Amino acid sequence: MRRNPLATYLINDQPSHNLELVVSYPQWLDEILRCPQTGERLQRDGHAYVRADGKAYPVVNGVLSIVYPEVLGAQDATMNKLYRWLAPLYDLNERIAGRLLVGVDMVAGRRRIVELLGLRPGMRLLEVSPGPGVFQPFLRHDLHEEGRIVALDLSMPMLRQCQVRNSRIEVHLVHGNASYLPFADESFDALFHFGGVNLFSEPEKALAEFVRVVRRDGLVSYGDEGFGKAYPDTVRRRILAKINPGFVKPRPMAPNGISDIKEHEVYGGLGYLVVGRKV
Repeated sequence: MRRNPLATYLINDQPSHNLELVVSYPQWLDEILRCPQTGERLQRDGHAYVRADGKAYPVVNGVLSIVYPEVLGAQDATMNKLYRWLAPLYDLNERIAGRLLVGVDMVAGRRRIVELLGLRPGMRLLEVSPGPGVFQPFLRHDLHEEGRIVALDLSMPMLRQCQVRNSRIEVHLVHGNASYLPFADESFDALFHFGGVNLFSEPEKALAEFVRVVRRDGLVSYGDEGFGKAYPDTVRRRILAKINPGFVKPRPMAPNGISDIKEHEVYGGLGYLVVGRKV
């Protein structure tokens, strides 16, 4: 497996001052990048991607920052602030809480979630909201070395964790908003999102974007925390609901444009995964 060159340029929370070291994206990714505001194609210009009127989106420490809108919705802004300090501890916290609080093996649960996707070697995949990259080893395993992975997250600190955690996995990282994906229509064979949609500012818009960027007959999958129908009403359940309101928030409706929808309970009834095909 090739080393991910993006990991070389993790420096700190500030843009690299040694810009000549900032890696560029491959040509196939350049060809599908679009302005999230206007939808127009972007041109690479040094260490930025620029639209016709001069608006530029910079590459910061090897990651294209292409967030729109610049002023985030209230819920997105709140969660983004939370992840600034949570990012370095996210995976450890989740694994410890999973074992001690709810008795769930998070690593085995992640492996099972990826198995349910039915990915094939060589697919081009967009992962939305990867967090610190906990699913990426399993995604790469199923896609094999010839598969192509792009991972987009609204949190730059989370993307930096991807760089550190998965330095030997080839994943192209993009800093962007799930509700305004910076990619052309039908750019990917598959899209995977797990964790976040319940608390997005615009969940319905995000799901519509998920469908838009996947080719016809491609895979659209998303999920989040949420109590399964058989999960008992215990003290543990009430504690979890207090800690994370996403557990009790109504699940978003399946978006238009997908069929053959299957919904799975995951993490021992503490989460759900929806898998469908674009029509």
